[in-house]
Order: sequence, then C-alpha cells, then structure tokens
Amino acid sequence: MRLKLLFLLFFITANSFAQVSSTQIDNNRTSLNSIEIQDSEFTIAPNPAKNKLNIKLHNTNEDLKLEVFDVLGKRIYNGVITKLVSTIDVSNWKSGVYLVRITDDTETHTKRFIKQ
Repeated sequence: MRLKLLFLLFFITANSFAQVSSTQIDNNRTSLNSIEIQDSEFTIAPNPAKNKLNIKLHNTNEDLKLEVFDVLGKRIYNGVITKLVSTIDVSNWKSGVYLVRITDDTETHTKRFIKQ
C-alpha cells in the first residue's frame, strides 16, 4: 500500500510539473508569475479535513467540473461548482489521501487533501 501511495504521489507531482512546463513556457523560459497563478487556481481547506471540505475558486466566469478520487483512482465524488466557494461533506468518507480535480473546457487542476 505504501508503495502504491508513493507511486501515486510521484505521478501527481510529475504530472503537475509537466503541466506547468508545457503550458507556461515562453521563449524557453518559465514565467514565475504564471506558475504562481496556476498554483492558486483554487484552494482547499481545512487540510486535513474531518467533516467538510471547502473549495474556494479564485476566479471563474463559468461552471467547473469537480471530481474527487481516492488514491487508487476510484472516483468518490462528481459534481459541478457554480460558486466561488463550495463545500463537500466528507464525514462518511474513509480516512486517507484524496485528489480534488477541477476542470473547465481547457484546463485541469488537481490538489490533494487528507481525510482524517
């Protein structure tokens, strides 16, 4: 189980780096301002969470797809975010690491959180 978790965390980190590298290159240089903007597309709190997970979008003019996956890749939650701040009830979920993925028509952003 630990090996699977380490592999998944490595994959997420490598995938996030690849997204930044492929989308933020400008004349073979990475813009630090762009990386900061991409990293702050949304925030999740509290982390770790016990009962509720708050998702705050920093800006949006459209509905975004929200998905939560467990470490094995099973989709636990599927919904749409229509507001800048949304809350998910996680009180009945098992303890562990989860991935929150927000998607629009052109971009996908993923962050992880721990359910206590």
